[in-house]
Amino acid sequence: PFFMPMNDKKTVVLLHGHGVDASIWDDIYDDLGLDGPVLKPDFARLTSHTTIEAYAEELDACLRAEQTEPVVLVGHSMGGYIALAFAEKYPKRVLGLILYHSTATADTEERREQRQKTIDELNAEGTAPFIRKQLPKMVATTYPPEKTQTLVARYLNLPNDALISGLRAIAGRPERTNVLQTAGFPILLVLGLDDQLIPHDKTAQLADLSDNISVATIENAGHLSMVEQPQKSVQIIREFVRER
Repeated sequence: PFFMPMNDKKTVVLLHGHGVDASIWDDIYDDLGLDGPVLKPDFARLTSHTTIEAYAEELDACLRAEQTEPVVLVGHSMGGYIALAFAEKYPKRVLGLILYHSTATADTEERREQRQKTIDELNAEGTAPFIRKQLPKMVATTYPPEKTQTLVARYLNLPNDALISGLRAIAGRPERTNVLQTAGFPILLVLGLDDQLIPHDKTAQLADLSDNISVATIENAGHLSMVEQPQKSVQIIREFVRER
């Protein structure tokens, strides 16, 4: 046909990570929206979810309410864990999956202990010290400090209880490399070359699990390329969505 009917437009779902909220996508949301519907659910204030599977059920409820399926999932960090859990349970509802500065492996024992320590600190000190410590780790070391401080200010009032719930869910997540191995849809790993939280070289090895998995590396970006390199991020996501 010479035209694309409206309902052929693919819905892209942007799932934010831990320590930020859906506004983290603001720099790329409008540009992606030129191609078709884009959803950015906000899970940053949920306090009753303590497993990744519970967040995936929350996503299920959001998508049913919007009646837009199947979808391309773009999961940033913790959002990637949620996307994997959703894709494992509802594979037919997924057209494609972008693990965006995320991974399919579980926490090591040492990492779990660190997360428990962070939970204890959040309980004792509240949100602000956590955000002040965490946000600078989420960008490349070359990212301008004043821009980092703007981000810090944006997230200082995220609810303490919600951050703790998210950390519990992250710490308890199972390994989901099997989802990558067996997926009937294409998968893209978007990685920041300077990511301090999800090491680029180690995570890129997940592409060896299947011919279905490709890797896109963003230079001069850490864990937040949607903020650090928005044009490059839009280009990569757009190309993946158009090929679906």
